[in-house]
Amino acid sequence: MALLGVITGAEPARAETLADAACTGLTAPGQFLDTTVTSAKMVPANTAQKLPAYCEISAMVRPEPGSNIGVVFRLPEGWNGKFFGIGGGGFIGNLTLQGAAPGLMKGYATAGTDTGHPSTDGTDGSFLLDRPGHVNPIAVADFGFRAIHLMTTVGKAVANTYYGRPVSKAYYQGCSTGGREGLAEVQRYPDDYDGVIAGAPVYDLRVQTSALFRIQAFHQDPASTLTAEQVGIVNKAVLANCDTVDGLKDGIINDPMACKWDPAALRCKAGESGAHCLTPAQVKAVRISYSGVKAKNGAVAAWPLARGSEMDWINRSIGGQPNNPYGSNHTLGARYLFFLLYGDPDKAWMNLTPDQVMGDLAKSKVIKEFSADNPDISQFVKKGGKLLLYHGGYDPGPSPVGTLAYFNQAQAVTAAELGVPIEALNKDVRLFMATGVYHCRGGPGPDQFDLLSAMETWAELGQAPERIVATKANSPISRPMCAWPALPHYKGEGDPNAEASFACAAPAASTKVAAKKAA
Repeated sequence: MALLGVITGAEPARAETLADAACTGLTAPGQFLDTTVTSAKMVPANTAQKLPAYCEISAMVRPEPGSNIGVVFRLPEGWNGKFFGIGGGGFIGNLTLQGAAPGLMKGYATAGTDTGHPSTDGTDGSFLLDRPGHVNPIAVADFGFRAIHLMTTVGKAVANTYYGRPVSKAYYQGCSTGGREGLAEVQRYPDDYDGVIAGAPVYDLRVQTSALFRIQAFHQDPASTLTAEQVGIVNKAVLANCDTVDGLKDGIINDPMACKWDPAALRCKAGESGAHCLTPAQVKAVRISYSGVKAKNGAVAAWPLARGSEMDWINRSIGGQPNNPYGSNHTLGARYLFFLLYGDPDKAWMNLTPDQVMGDLAKSKVIKEFSADNPDISQFVKKGGKLLLYHGGYDPGPSPVGTLAYFNQAQAVTAAELGVPIEALNKDVRLFMATGVYHCRGGPGPDQFDLLSAMETWAELGQAPERIVATKANSPISRPMCAWPALPHYKGEGDPNAEASFACAAPAASTKVAAKKAA
């Protein structure tokens, strides 16, 4: 049904009636492969939220018995001809209007999925088990890659039917689990999207093994645990030593991997104790957090954390609350790992070794279905796709070093596959570091940036982004996000809160080498 053609020039009341009829008509059975549309309704415009009127479609996609993928499509009036896919986070997808709003405001047809299960608890991985101790391969496939792919293919078909013309461009955006889902699209289904924005991608379970060995560092020996006050003095010392390297004292270290501050500087002196110094056991735990952990064969078991990220360790690794004694690295990190690897989220973890866990990962067939770590993205690049990776420089969950390692490997492998110099991939694949930002958002750095507009300019006009303006809510601060390997550096004059006062300059050589060594 060519809705736009029918409505053009119609009286407002008649146009509204026609739109409603076209919307509800999407519930007719048999229109979309393996899909049952459960509801379709018109939602009026919301001027306060700057949202247009749109047709909201809820459906279930069932590609095989046992698979139940929930999807929601929102098709706006004034469609721009384009499609916007939305990623999830933790163990969940994203069906929310909040997730769709950035696309709807621009006139995109939007799509979200529950990734095959209806729970909205990001720490609940019980859907992955079909019986105690056994991982359900159908649920892993849906959660790992299939739900986002089918959300996309069915969503395009729904938009085509509703508007009477095909989607002209398709973009995807997600962070964390959503970042992993974006990489899965690039690697497995290169024709689904013209541009993919993947933030802090949890592209393999080394993010979760990192969580496990970080909490071990602070809790295996009770004497290693820091108090919140001690974490604060560590952060203060780091900033005192490294904050001004980028030319400005502002509480943000733009190049954390160039900072080599050693926590031994805070070791308690003879007769000293308390909150203003660290015991030898605590010094060791902090060092492990900064350096990471490897198995005996050299495999990364825990990626290194950035100096400057310490204040979010309190929630992540220190814990101490009655309902969260070991921090979110246990509730979301270690348990996440154990669901997928052992089918047992409550597996005893305190004495697991890097050799044991990394060996089990290497042997697991389930993990291969979940991971999005294939560095060969040549088919996506060959057809003109654009991949925009980004990561918070202070991320205390998925380490930015892990994303750097994937970026470096993907460039090398893809360039070799295409027979071009690595530098030639800059027109199709770019990485941006959000300085001072935690996991996807938060932290002292500016964490709001319009990546979709940058992607539009890149994919549609061929102008690859060199710098993207980042701002912060309720703060005057703004900074450039620079195309890697450049990072923001204060010019020495001008408003220190203004993005224009910073140049994008190459970081220290040690930073560029760090990710290659860590991998």
